[in-house]
Amino acid sequence: MIRPRLQKLPSALLLAVLVAACGPQYGSQPQVDLTLLSTNDFHGNLEPTGAKYRDRPVGGAAFLATLIERERQADPDGTLLLDGGDIVQGTALSNLTQGRATIDFYNFARYDAAAIGNHEFDWGVPVLVDRIEQAKFPLLAANIVEKSTGRAPPWAKPYQVFTKKGLRIAVIGLITPDTPNVTLPQNVEPYRFLDPAEVANRLIRELVPSRADLAVIVTHIGGEQKEGEPVTGEIVELAEAVQGEAAIVGGHTHQAVAGDVGGVPIVEAGSNARFLGKIHLRVDRKSRRVLEGRAEILPVYNDELTADPEAEALIAGHAKAVEPRLAEVLGEAEVPLEAERRECPMGNFLSDLMRSTASADLAFQNPGGVRSPIDAGPIQYREVYRVMPFDNTIVVLEMTGAEVKQLLEQAADKVGFLHASGLRYAVDPNQPVGSRVTLRTPLEEARKYKVAVNNFMAQGGDGLTILANRPEARETGVVMREAMADFIRAETRAGRKISARVEGRVEMP
Repeated sequence: MIRPRLQKLPSALLLAVLVAACGPQYGSQPQVDLTLLSTNDFHGNLEPTGAKYRDRPVGGAAFLATLIERERQADPDGTLLLDGGDIVQGTALSNLTQGRATIDFYNFARYDAAAIGNHEFDWGVPVLVDRIEQAKFPLLAANIVEKSTGRAPPWAKPYQVFTKKGLRIAVIGLITPDTPNVTLPQNVEPYRFLDPAEVANRLIRELVPSRADLAVIVTHIGGEQKEGEPVTGEIVELAEAVQGEAAIVGGHTHQAVAGDVGGVPIVEAGSNARFLGKIHLRVDRKSRRVLEGRAEILPVYNDELTADPEAEALIAGHAKAVEPRLAEVLGEAEVPLEAERRECPMGNFLSDLMRSTASADLAFQNPGGVRSPIDAGPIQYREVYRVMPFDNTIVVLEMTGAEVKQLLEQAADKVGFLHASGLRYAVDPNQPVGSRVTLRTPLEEARKYKVAVNNFMAQGGDGLTILANRPEARETGVVMREAMADFIRAETRAGRKISARVEGRVEMP
């Protein structure tokens, strides 16, 4: 074989060729700019939901893709795209594919890493592992261990190190330790969820500076923030407890948060693809110190951005496969069925439905399980799916009147209240724990009542431990979402429209 002779180049020209071949020479720069883009609590919202922010339409994965690429191109060599968890569960389009459609989009958008959220466990660990294997990016959770071994499960990767502009960035994933209370408990029973700050501090000590120059935390732990005010909540406690992190990307509370705690920038980009979080970091290369950190929230405005055509085609392909089922018109709502974190028409409708389906004396619905309202007019199956995206079933228990009172007291402490059917009560969060509930409907303390709840509650979800491990509990196998759809169909056949209203069942300040 005859090899071609290499022509000798002048040294200056040779250097120029090497620079062009190797790309920008960031090693010579004393300061480096990095960009962290982020989403969280996507919940399968591939299609626009009609949500508005400041009276402008926001959301939709194809619009989000355009914004991500615009921001990435502003700093192509220094950008990481992260997600704070709860990626796949929440819409019919995603749920009917067990999250495959959403992970396809995340692969298209070229996410670098994501935290595992509590709702990633909703279909069980085998499905979670399938989605991890499908993803072209790591899903991270450093604070999960097996109860039986004390070791991390093989699918739970704790961190990933990326190199950007010559800097090594360790992205550490954390999940809320409250996960057993906010997902179906049976799905996470084999695992313990360790203190996130302790785990993060240990990893940062191990990684920086030997294997990484900076540590970034991406976590399914969130906060709250009123406009113009500081960040509050668990994410602040995490930031204060961890030593040495450069930035924190959060999730779980569905809030738009952008600020800093002790100089550490924090961002949480709302939920449902309505916002994109952005953190800018300026780093001193020699000392690896963050000289400047700034967090902001970018709305995904539909009236400003152009939908990415490739993302639209990808989503349309998945939507076409499930559209016949989703487009079924079940009936008609006579009035809007609002969903709120207090007594509301949707909460009353669902608790009444649960009570009648189970032929129970009383029924209770946790407020976190009511995910969407329904507008007045025709009701499609897709709307029912938005209201009840989780595959919760109806469970029937026997509880004494005294135990029902204890349940409402526990709910007042853990989640504020429960939607109720069959009784009225008042709840005052300003009273001491254990004295917050006053029954307006008298119950006999010793009498046993037939009580319907969903299986999430029946396993002690939302901290309702009084419902867990009750030997008399009977699983009906009736999926709440399907019971809702069947009821609307039956009312339509009978010539009736769907209606519900606030009746004073739950009095709150």
